[in-house]
Amino acid sequence: MLNHLLLPIDLQHPSSWETALPTAISLARQNHARLTLLSVTPNFGTTLVAGYFPKDFAEETRKALHDRLQVFVENHLPADLQSDFLVADGKVWEAILGSADKLGVDLIIMASHKRPKLERMLLGTNAMRVVQQAPQSVMIVRTPR
Repeated sequence: MLNHLLLPIDLQHPSSWETALPTAISLARQNHARLTLLSVTPNFGTTLVAGYFPKDFAEETRKALHDRLQVFVENHLPADLQSDFLVADGKVWEAILGSADKLGVDLIIMASHKRPKLERMLLGTNAMRVVQQAPQSVMIVRTPR
């Protein structure tokens, strides 16, 4: 039985949630489980990166994402569903794995995006890295072609 599900989403890319969100909601309902949505901001804290942005840029970005995610939850998740949301910082796949561990989730649900073979070989995908390294079960929901 599942108790806690994690669905990472990128609000700027609906393909990260359009197909996976209904699946996550359905699984959460079937199992009477909590569903946590996760969005990730880039890590602005490194010295090299931070020097290019105003002092409070990272915190303002985090706050803006938090507010947008809250509106998303209000508009897309049923009120009767046990749910919450989280904003994390850093590399997407590392933030997903760290959040899943910290929250004690049973299942990570992710959308898979079609990528060119060369990009996949050079960079890898977030979903691939999560699948390879997560101690939790991972469900990949394919987006329609």
